[in-house]
Amino acid sequence: MMEQSLRPPKKRGVFSPVLIELTIVILFFALSTSVVVRLIAAAGSTARASDYQARAILAMENVAEQIKADPVGDGYCNECGARVFSVEFASDLTVDCLVTGDTTPEQGTLYDIELSVASLGGEVYWLDAARYVPDAEVGP
Repeated sequence: MMEQSLRPPKKRGVFSPVLIELTIVILFFALSTSVVVRLIAAAGSTARASDYQARAILAMENVAEQIKADPVGDGYCNECGARVFSVEFASDLTVDCLVTGDTTPEQGTLYDIELSVASLGGEVYWLDAARYVPDAEVGP
């Protein structure tokens, strides 16, 4: 009987400090996981936008080189004297082209090439180029 009175009475319904600490750790990891998932989603979105931008720049560079090789093209110009056409590279990638010729430079024509690509997200990428074509070859 004496042994029984030396033990402190047990309290029911009290959380131990270990359980409270484990609960805090679990909540911290849940919060950290949600932040990491958001970062991964944002990185994926940025990667897709960067991929589209790279494809658009390559497409515009290819079209610019083709136009520089033959700036007159089919010879069709609108009433303002400019060639306006589009080149489709993919279902989501179309390069819009505007080529104007300036005959004021002496002994040649300066072609101004303006290229643009509008993304599905509303961003517009631009590339400007120029090509001077002499009227005749200059001798030494």
